[in-house]
Amino acid sequence: MKARFALSLAALVLSSTFSIAQSGSLRAGAAKVEITPPAGDFPFPLIYTGGMMPQYIGVHDPLYARALVLDDGATQVAFVIVDVTEIPKASEFRRTVAQAIGIPEANLILAASHTHSEPTMYYNENPQPAPPPPPAPAAAPGGPGGSRVVLTPEQKAAQDAQWVKELTRVIQGATEAARQAKAQLKPATVAFARSQAYVNSRAKGPGAGDPAGPSDKSLDVVRFVAADGTAIAQLVDYGVPGIVLLHNVTRDNGAEVSGDILGTAAQLIERQPGNTAVTLFASGADGDQGPIFRATPPAVGKLPAAKVGAGAWDMLDVLGGTLANSVLSVTEKMQPGAGSVKLSAAAKTVSCPTERRITDRATGTVTVSDGPPAQIPLSVIRIGDIAVAGVGANLGSVIGQHLKAASPLPQTTLVTVLAGSAGYILDDATLATPGGHMGNVKPGCAENAVIQGLVEMIKAKP
Repeated sequence: MKARFALSLAALVLSSTFSIAQSGSLRAGAAKVEITPPAGDFPFPLIYTGGMMPQYIGVHDPLYARALVLDDGATQVAFVIVDVTEIPKASEFRRTVAQAIGIPEANLILAASHTHSEPTMYYNENPQPAPPPPPAPAAAPGGPGGSRVVLTPEQKAAQDAQWVKELTRVIQGATEAARQAKAQLKPATVAFARSQAYVNSRAKGPGAGDPAGPSDKSLDVVRFVAADGTAIAQLVDYGVPGIVLLHNVTRDNGAEVSGDILGTAAQLIERQPGNTAVTLFASGADGDQGPIFRATPPAVGKLPAAKVGAGAWDMLDVLGGTLANSVLSVTEKMQPGAGSVKLSAAAKTVSCPTERRITDRATGTVTVSDGPPAQIPLSVIRIGDIAVAGVGANLGSVIGQHLKAASPLPQTTLVTVLAGSAGYILDDATLATPGGHMGNVKPGCAENAVIQGLVEMIKAKP
């Protein structure tokens, strides 16, 4: 990573508003634990993808599980954000972490940082039967291109063993981070800030691909500082998915593990001289957003889309450094908040109808049928007059903006891709536009259900 981005505090924020949470006897503790696959696990087979993506051959930058535990003397809550695409084995994962630190599952927000450059990206808890191989020779397992292939018994056993090893390490690492965070509880204050950062753009729906098109640049920071003035942690909400490196070959005909844009930004912040804070980056409402630079730029005129190879790391340095600087520009101006706040937590699930869309590759005909209802997890943790709203989905930015506008608390921030994620949920207007359809949730339900469900829980006083 380029030091010039790590050390520069460029003024990238146009406007900022700073607030202090209402006052209690708050304690906070934070920790991070590395969950990077060890060198002996490479090359990672990924046989099941049948060549849908390049095989992982090593590590570019480490992956972490980061945890923040809060206590007001009567209630404990926790935030755990893991450098994975989605939380694997969601029910077991959530239960294991909550039990390890002795809190109800409703008091835990467990979420993915949404990097797309880590091996569990293609883990499927309930995989569908793979289609038969195509008539033409398929790409070698783990190689670029090709369709999913049917596994031999030996291949399936090898892949299952690799998944068990990978998932065990990730769950154990996140659990240990939560334990360490709880062990480090100390008197703290909390403050909230809202600003902007400029590393995302709209990727789906009207204005997609236009750097000047509609996009949510909101950057929220909830910061916890110890009684001696040292920073404990900051929870950051910014709407950008970790897809800078998606499916990109960077070395030796393979892909490398990375925390992508949010992981890069978090590590740059944490490596600052004198830094004591753990930085938990939430991907926010990123379902219709994308980074302004990607390793596979879109086709422009006669120029085809083409992967940039190892040049992607320079893109990541620029984007991660810019986002890190935006956060630093906010946190250096924040004053310690109040240390006497009351905590509360609530969780629920809302259900919405879904549809299955199957495209005939030969004719392009799309067949639509009803699917099982989507179960969308919702969570709210209140820290005095700060509300952290959680959604188990790749939530669109419009819904995120509508939620913050509808919330009775101006200091409402968002964490998405919670354990049990229901996939893409975009606003109804975007779903109705050409190119705006994502996920399998039908229009007319999820937008209102998510906003109303969260607002009801936010209104419940701690």
